[in-house]
Amino acid sequence: MSEKPYVEIIRAIARPAISVIFAAVIAQIVIEGITAPEWFLALAIPCITWWFAERTIQHLKSNNTASVDKLANTVSDKVVSAIYSKTK
Repeated sequence: MSEKPYVEIIRAIARPAISVIFAAVIAQIVIEGITAPEWFLALAIPCITWWFAERTIQHLKSNNTASVDKLANTVSDKVVSAIYSKTK
């Protein structure tokens, strides 16, 4: 948590509101097949990715380090296996 509680309050209010706006616009783009403005995609994609990554990292940090290492090893083993199988 931040040293400044008002920052956390603003984040707690703004993040869900912005997420809903992004989701609604993306849903409208997909359903109606309209072209999204480039500025919207340039803003929405990094923002959503950042939030997802931040929450994922917080979740992984809250678990013990052994499970994080195990997950990293499993993923890296699968990637190496997939690359190796395609080179045969």
